[in-house]
Parts: sequence; C-alpha cells; structure tokens
Amino acid sequence: MRSAPPPPRPYVRRREAPPSRDYLKDKKVKKKTAKKAAWLIVLAFVVFGVFLAKFALSDSNVSFDGLPDSDTAYGIARQFIQPTIRATNVRFSDDRYKFAKQSDSIYVIKSSYNTKYDDGENLTTNFTITLKYRGGMGTKIGNWNMVSLDQDN
Repeated sequence: MRSAPPPPRPYVRRREAPPSRDYLKDKKVKKKTAKKAAWLIVLAFVVFGVFLAKFALSDSNVSFDGLPDSDTAYGIARQFIQPTIRATNVRFSDDRYKFAKQSDSIYVIKSSYNTKYDDGENLTTNFTITLKYRGGMGTKIGNWNMVSLDQDN
C-alpha cells in the first residue's frame, strides 16, 4: 500500500540581515579594513623588494661558464675510472683521448690507460665512458653521472 504524500510545507520567508541603522559607522569600519589590507600589500612589496635587492646586489662569485670542455670531461672521466682499476701504478694516455658530445650534456670519451704490475707486466686497457653533466661547476665530480663504462684489454 502506498502511503499518502507528505503535506506541503508552508512557505517560510527567509530572514535577511536587518539594514544597518548607522551608515556612517559601517563606512568607517570598511574604510579601516581597506586601509589595513593596503598596508599589508605595501609591506609585502617592500619585503619582496628587499629580498630581490639582496640577491641582485650580492657579490657572489657563482657564474655560469657554459658547458664543460673536452679536457674537463676527460679529467672527470679519469676520476670515475680510477676506482675501478685494481693496479696501483696506472698511467693514462692524456694526449690520445677521443671526445664526442651526443647532446648538450652527454659526453663520450674513448682512451686507454697502462698498468704496470709488480712482476713487470704491462697491460694496456682501452675504455669508453659516457658521462652526463648535470649542471654546476664542471670540475666537481658530484655534478656528473656515469651513464656507461666499457673497458676491454
């Protein structure tokens, strides 16, 4: 069985806030609030300007010299390869390396190093290393990633 629909609700008029009885008092309060907001905005601009001036006028020696050159990349490559060599007497072929850039920050270096063991044996190892420059000072090894290293005898 169906139940009967609920009876219609009587129309209730919403109550609105009563109009202000003191127009000048309301205007004074609004003006005071607007002045506070304006002063806060001015203060924010002043603080921003101070920080901007501090950085613009600072005498920092950090400068961008562009991407590292081949000699810098080769020096970093030697630092990556050195820990992988077990011999202690190692001589890199500094004047016979080949250098190529695959993109803006990818460097490929081909070269070799000679190892001399205690028993008098000399061994030449050719290597190809791919490095990725991440930015910053090019002479710091922390600003580089080794992508690949191929060593063969």
